[in-house]
Amino acid sequence: MSSAQKAAFHYGWAVVIGGLLTQVVLMVGVQFVPIQLAMISETLQLNNASAGTIVSVFGLFYAGCSFFWGYCTDKFGARIALSLAGLILGVFVIVFGMAATSFAKALVIIAIVGFGAAGVYSAVLPKLIGAWFHPSKRGRAMSLITPGGVLTGAILGIVLPRMANAYGWQKASMILGVVAIICTVLVYLIVRNNPAEKGLKPYGLPEGEKMPAPPAQEKGQFGKVLKMKITWHLGIMFIFWQVAFMVGTGFTAKAFVAAGATAVQGGLAVTVYNLCQLIGQQIWGPMSDRMERKTVITIAAVFWAFFTAAFVLLYGSSLTTMYIMVGLMGVGMGMVPVILATFSDYYPTEVRGTGAGTISTLGLVGRFFGPMVAGFVADSVGSLGGAFGFGAACMFIAAIIAFTLPNLKTAPAPSLNRAAK
Repeated sequence: MSSAQKAAFHYGWAVVIGGLLTQVVLMVGVQFVPIQLAMISETLQLNNASAGTIVSVFGLFYAGCSFFWGYCTDKFGARIALSLAGLILGVFVIVFGMAATSFAKALVIIAIVGFGAAGVYSAVLPKLIGAWFHPSKRGRAMSLITPGGVLTGAILGIVLPRMANAYGWQKASMILGVVAIICTVLVYLIVRNNPAEKGLKPYGLPEGEKMPAPPAQEKGQFGKVLKMKITWHLGIMFIFWQVAFMVGTGFTAKAFVAAGATAVQGGLAVTVYNLCQLIGQQIWGPMSDRMERKTVITIAAVFWAFFTAAFVLLYGSSLTTMYIMVGLMGVGMGMVPVILATFSDYYPTEVRGTGAGTISTLGLVGRFFGPMVAGFVADSVGSLGGAFGFGAACMFIAAIIAFTLPNLKTAPAPSLNRAAK
């Protein structure tokens, strides 16, 4: 690192602040419906299956439009892509509050919100941080950004129900949309695509060293990845995992309200769930450095499934007991970074990005159908506890599949020919 970089504030850290603001925008899009789902369902007269479908449609467009925003980032730069995506998200959160007067309208609007959310984070932010930071510093930069999403979700769990009680969910949504737009404007003013735009080198780049060039892209990578058995092994596991993930994200607040809690108390459950994920990350992450990641995923998944099943059995009991169960579920869901890291572990370098992207795409099946089917189960059994029972069963299946993954720490590094066998 040059002496100038050491002596002065490097603008890369301003970009990190911009990244934190994108997390505020993202969580507005991700959480504004689930936290208010009980109120929205009452207004639009939705059963649990229909409410779950709204969450499903958001998840489908959120996860499914990453490739488009990745293209926009390559074509126009991360600054433009982030700003355009954030603006779309903010505007249509406002539109949701103004115009979501029926189930059909809610589906159309939430799809556009999900489209915007896809560009705010998944396909854009990693590339931006990659441009501004040397590989040795990227983990630190991302570690300062990603907790911002969890903390924003926790804050929304406390603040949003109070806003909805005071002004109605429609105006509360419109206020959040304005907040997202303001944060997006700040992102546009702060973020630059790369250090060269500021006359700088990437932060952490040693004196005299050039940034490593990205690996060359070969044709036919997607076809190679699809022929690899590990793709379908990981993909099926991730489908079941995504079902459980979406149940926890989409139904927690509504389940508390259905059990007799107030909207504020339901929002607090979301806060507990999010904050306890931070605790879980500090447990499962270091553990995965000492043992096989597949083992850690299995343990964490069984942990989540066990306490989700306990939540079902204790559903409708005291609020304190339900909060404790949700908190323990959050600890289990702290496995998310380990899950994401695992996608890359099983692929050789030449197809690693394509492999991880393919697994994420396969997860769309669980992300889309999970909330919808969970809502149907809840309607069938007459209790939202049924949705969480369905989620627990899916997570347990994911744990079994994870346990059967190949060992890595005692095996040779993966190669394309061996992985395809």
